[in-house]
Amino acid sequence: MADIMGTSGLAWYQWNKHGACSGLSPQDYYALARKAYTSVTRPEVLRQLDRPVTLPASLIQEAFMRDNAGLDADEITITCRSGRIQEARICMTRDLELRGCGADVIRDCTLDDALFDPVR
Repeated sequence: MADIMGTSGLAWYQWNKHGACSGLSPQDYYALARKAYTSVTRPEVLRQLDRPVTLPASLIQEAFMRDNAGLDADEITITCRSGRIQEARICMTRDLELRGCGADVIRDCTLDDALFDPVR
């Protein structure tokens, strides 16, 4: 899972935080996580970047909505930390259907000058 989660340690952290109480085996949890990951298109315009850029965080959300048919603004939130885009969170049901994000997930970044690193 390091290819999509960054490190094996982060994959373990995600299992402990989310997977252990999901009712799924570790294998099934990671398979579902991979299926969720591959069901979302990472915008081409963001994948073409070869260096960090400064931009409004709202552009990241708009790019994801443009490249993922049916994705609405209430189903995605862009988070920031220390002036950088941290992640795009796309909210889904256990069946991987898009759903509105809950208050515990929404942390919309409102920066107009967020640093964005190239998508891996």
